[in-house]
Amino acid sequence: MNTTENILTDIHFFENESVSSLNETGTRLAKAGKMQEAEENYLKAIELDSHYPQSYHNLGILQAAQQRTKESIRNLEKLIELEPGIAKHYCNLGIVYYLEGSFYESELFFSKALEIDKNHPDTLFNLGKLLFNLERTDEAIILIERFLDMDNADTEAMYILSMCFRKINNKENAILYCEKTLDIDPDYREARKMLKELKGPDVKFNIS
Repeated sequence: MNTTENILTDIHFFENESVSSLNETGTRLAKAGKMQEAEENYLKAIELDSHYPQSYHNLGILQAAQQRTKESIRNLEKLIELEPGIAKHYCNLGIVYYLEGSFYESELFFSKALEIDKNHPDTLFNLGKLLFNLERTDEAIILIERFLDMDNADTEAMYILSMCFRKINNKENAILYCEKTLDIDPDYREARKMLKELKGPDVKFNIS
């Protein structure tokens, strides 16, 4: 029942429902490949309620997927203003800076994510990958191993770890993680190639 005390709350409820519906429609359109229409829905949602965080998240991720990193960064930074205590937001911003090639900023935001949640899986993986590419291999190994402690079936992480060990001339562990990668995904071509290079061309693969 509406009263003078709760009528404003009721209006806010319907406004948020409309914003939520625009975001849901935008996400369906994005998944269908209709990116322009999806973006229009997110922008309408922001126009309706400029303090609804999900709109900025969805728009920023959509723009990142289109390599529109400058626009994506602006929206993800706005998201962090609205929800500053969520590790995932800092991780996503770190990923976009990585895509842009801004590695200093990327590391900064990954580090902020880990300050909020020291065991945030996506941040451990992505920061480990960044540090490997920056040739800070020992640091990368620590982070990727921590990630694999939580997800021991991620073949990309295993392959990156094998590359790390190869980089520091730890052939035994490089072979170990190549083989673990191929145990899960026998068609992982990069891991097959590296294992041949490490063990020689006569290496035999187990095909299940």
